[in-house]
Amino acid sequence: MILFVILTDSEKDLINRMIPLIAKNDEAALVTVYNTVGGRLLSVAMGITRNLALAEDALSESFIKLVRHAGQFKGGSGYAWLCTIVKNTALNILKSNQNRQGADIDSFFNLSDEKDFTQNANNALMVEAALKKLTQQERLCIWLKYFNDYTVREIADETKIPKSSVQEIIKKAEVKLREFME
Repeated sequence: MILFVILTDSEKDLINRMIPLIAKNDEAALVTVYNTVGGRLLSVAMGITRNLALAEDALSESFIKLVRHAGQFKGGSGYAWLCTIVKNTALNILKSNQNRQGADIDSFFNLSDEKDFTQNANNALMVEAALKKLTQQERLCIWLKYFNDYTVREIADETKIPKSSVQEIIKKAEVKLREFME
């Protein structure tokens, strides 16, 4: 039997009052939010990750994001805003975790012949040379996007560059790389 616990109006109001206080670094407000909806938010994360350890990581990261971004809350349903943060964080963790799972090394034997190996090595050298033609900022954005599988928003958060600027940097870098590789 699944039991759904609905937030009462007073709990909704409490969450909405606490988020602006969290933006002002009120630790008690953060504890109040955690005690009020932490278990429910863990359930949201658990529903996405299907793994308690990953769900707990998502919840922890979500509360860190809450502290960092509480000032961006524009009103409305604070609980829905928190659920969105938890959902997106859980999805990112799940995606990151899936990318880190390695394949069995035995599956790589006999996949290519020596000719393919030589061609791949030549391609790797060309890519390395092309990357050296980019500025440091372009290289970082390309590296984060294609080698670390970051989204544009994650790159913007990591580099403290506006999202639109990150998009432009990546676009220009891709053009430079294409020109060099042709």
